[in-house]
Amino acid sequence: MHPSPQELNAGSAFDTSDVNQDGYIDKEDMHLVGPMLADRLGLSPDAPARAHLREAYTQVWENIVAEVGTDDQGRVSRQRYVEYAVSPRLDRTAFIVAIVWPITDALWDALDADGDEKLSLGEYLHLWSAYDVETAEAREAFILLDTDGDGHLAKDEFAQAMYDFYFSDDPRKAAIPILGRS
Repeated sequence: MHPSPQELNAGSAFDTSDVNQDGYIDKEDMHLVGPMLADRLGLSPDAPARAHLREAYTQVWENIVAEVGTDDQGRVSRQRYVEYAVSPRLDRTAFIVAIVWPITDALWDALDADGDEKLSLGEYLHLWSAYDVETAEAREAFILLDTDGDGHLAKDEFAQAMYDFYFSDDPRKAAIPILGRS
């Protein structure tokens, strides 16, 4: 059986934090990924956005431990994370608030360089280049996510996109290549 778009998306999101690509995330991965991402985004060592990213990943790890649980080695497998994220019993709002939003919010702060509370296409492309997403895919995603067509992503559009990435039953929304194509 082929994985659903939601399973593929949850797996892609997991992969962004699996620093050593061993199929598990643990405290060490989550300790390293924030600073690594800040480096890829070109944030200076003393940038508040760098600290916000580090704190967000630490908070998310604590929330994952509390919500998803770990194995006896203090790890969460990719399979366990995906199963948790797509479980029909999942409180989707709580998942977004505890696991998705802290990192999304920190990324927003890192990217909104001009502080206008909107992401331009350039700011958006800068984010996804840090995740090695192809420019054409990131551009396609931006166009699809810009629901009001003003050439910018508002924070509410960005937040809705992250929710849809995990949970939309609309195949067009779930298929938007936010993290590239698997």
